[in-house]
Amino acid sequence: MAGWTAVADHETYMGLVEVGVGLIPAGGGCMEILRRRVNPVMRTDNADVLPVMQDVFTQIATAQVGTSAWEDKKLGYLRDTDSINMNSDLRLQVAKETALALAASNTRPEPEKIYAAGRDTLSALKLGLQGFVWGGMATEHDALIGRKLAHILCGGDLSGPTWVDPWYILDLEREAFLSLLGEQKTLDRIQHMLQNGKPLRN
Repeated sequence: MAGWTAVADHETYMGLVEVGVGLIPAGGGCMEILRRRVNPVMRTDNADVLPVMQDVFTQIATAQVGTSAWEDKKLGYLRDTDSINMNSDLRLQVAKETALALAASNTRPEPEKIYAAGRDTLSALKLGLQGFVWGGMATEHDALIGRKLAHILCGGDLSGPTWVDPWYILDLEREAFLSLLGEQKTLDRIQHMLQNGKPLRN
């Protein structure tokens, strides 16, 4: 997702599945989803951030995976401008040609500001998350991960919505990722996945 463009096979399965092992998508995963799904909405007049933010939060928190390149585009894992290759045998050839064309163009995308929704949206996401805990649909550790995810997606505890540099969101990702690595229940989830190939609900 951090690349300038992608050449996807039509059957590409993509997702941000880190919550399955008690972590959040770091290294730009959350930031890219915000840039691709929230930014376009918030550039329109009278836009309401909460519906799209709830959708993005649910997508990451439930590790939703796209089962085709077209679904990957809808979920924001691929850009609308990314190419879809119908012939799997030619995928590497098309990717190489695309990479060579990018190198020859001697241009690069400019960093794009990210919409940070702020404290009110963060509170709404946390309230919805707590409802899942009360309803028995999420564990307390799920809620901890969810709160950290919401914190990132809303740009932290900002007093109001604003546009921030991408590095700001990346810093929030790194902070949350490292803090979750210090949680025993996250370590248990990682070990369980490595040993059994399926997630642990703890």
